[in-house]
This record gives sequence, structure tokens and C-alpha cells, in this order.
Amino acid sequence: MSAVKLIYFEGCPNAEKVQTLLRAVTSQFEVIRQDTLPEDSNYRNYTSPTILNDSEVIFGGHASGGGCSLQLPNQEELQKKLNLVNSGGKRFTLFSTLGSIGSAMTVGLCPICIPAIGAFLSAIGLGFLVHESVLKPLLFLFLFSTWAGLFWSYRKQHGRLLPLILGIVMGVALYFGRYVYFGASINQTLMYGGMVGIIAVSFWNMKLKKKATCSACLK
Repeated sequence: MSAVKLIYFEGCPNAEKVQTLLRAVTSQFEVIRQDTLPEDSNYRNYTSPTILNDSEVIFGGHASGGGCSLQLPNQEELQKKLNLVNSGGKRFTLFSTLGSIGSAMTVGLCPICIPAIGAFLSAIGLGFLVHESVLKPLLFLFLFSTWAGLFWSYRKQHGRLLPLILGIVMGVALYFGRYVYFGASINQTLMYGGMVGIIAVSFWNMKLKKKATCSACLK
């Protein structure tokens, strides 16, 4: 049974708004209709909607005869009160963006392809990076970070599958453009198209996340 509970009465104008807000914060909460509570339950006299975290009332309150809860919280306030500040989501979004940029740089600024970069890295003591045995695993690491962040956003934040699909497609194009030979023009198209695409998808994902958060607060 979830520790977070939403108590409401049928016909409450704010019940659906608060449910939408809760869904943006956590998927783990229980919805309880007030008239289904035991007759001796004190929460039958609370305003609707009321949010409990264990036995702590974090929104709503006792009112003789019930009534509507006013001044709905925003998402940030609700996260803090539930101790669910979404640092995990922020970290995943950051990993996704950094991963996409890192993937593009690993390929686009390849020190093997561009000798000046290799010389510069060697001069500052990072010559070990001028090897495919390092660059290829590094690309995989960045791509995994990107895809993990996009998957997290799809499941927990905005629910849009297209950024994840495009991120995977662009990442695969980036890899094949760099490491599988199809012909000079095709490889360049795949490689540089994948570079631009995967960065664009990550920034689009950030915009969708922000829009989803704002929409949940305004509904």
C-alpha cells in the first residue's frame, strides 16, 4: 500500500487537478473516495482533496462538514513536501544531454581523423585518447547515457516515445557512419547527420520535459 494517499469526495472540482499534479511527481499514490472511509475515520471531515504522506497531512486539512481545498500547490512545492524532489530525473536529463554532446564530440572531433587534435591531446598528457580502443568504448558510454536519459524521460516525465526512438536511430547512424564503411558520402551523411540529430533530440527532450512539468502545474 502506498504511503501517499489522495482523499477526495465525488464532484470535487479540484480532485482531478491534484491527481494530475501527483502523477507528474510520483506514480506511487493511492486514491481514496471520502465516502468509502470507515464511519469513524477522522478523514471523512477533511477538505477535498487532501494529500497524506503516511499520517502527515501535506495538503488539505480538517474542516467541520468538509469542503474544498483551496490554493493548490505547484509541482515544486508538492515534491518538497513529499520529499520527492526529482533530482533523479534532473540527473538523467543531464546525462542524456551530456551523453549526446559527448557522442558527437567523440566522433566529430576524433583525434585520429584530425591530427591537430591528436597532437594537442598528446601535448597535454592525454595522448592515450588517440586510440580506437579508447574512443569506441567511450562512444558506447556516451550513447548509453543518452539513451538512458531519453528512456527515463519517456517513462517518468513527458511520456513521449518519439524522442527515444529518434535518439536510438541517430545514435546507431552515428556509430555506423563512423565505424562501418558504406562509401565516403554515405558515411559522412550518417556520421554528421547522427551528430546533429542526437544533440537536437536531447534538447527537444529537455523542452518536452519542461512543457510537461508546466502543464501539470497549470491544469
